[in-house]
Amino acid sequence: MLVPGTARKLVQELDQLFDRARKQPDLQVQSDYAKFLVIRVSGLVEQVVTEIVLAYTQPQANPTVTAHVAWRMNSFQNPNIERILQLVGSFNSNWREQLEYLLTVEERQALSSINLQRNKIAHGQQSTVSLGQVDQYYAQIKALITKIAGLF
Repeated sequence: MLVPGTARKLVQELDQLFDRARKQPDLQVQSDYAKFLVIRVSGLVEQVVTEIVLAYTQPQANPTVTAHVAWRMNSFQNPNIERILQLVGSFNSNWREQLEYLLTVEERQALSSINLQRNKIAHGQQSTVSLGQVDQYYAQIKALITKIAGLF
């Protein structure tokens, strides 16, 4: 995966969490893991995209511009596909077009589903997401993140 150092560590931690969850024989515990992993995968998108943007900006921009970008990225929460496309396009409109072309339906749906489940869980609504579903979403989201990183 072509992501900066801290982001790579976050992905490794999540990979390990998924491994532990899959090994859990108790289905109720797996269900609890699934909900926890939804939150972590959602946070992963925010953190990794922010880190990609900052890793791109820091060597190219003066400290004032870098500080502004970091400040703007603090509000990059619950990103959906359109917000990601807008962000990428704000750096280079061709990158937005490339990303729109590269993203699969599955990757788009995975991010949308993770966001939907995250909001349900965060607001105390019932979520019936399974570990298998979250695992599939996670695989698609890792592919999405790799595509974003490849543009910067």
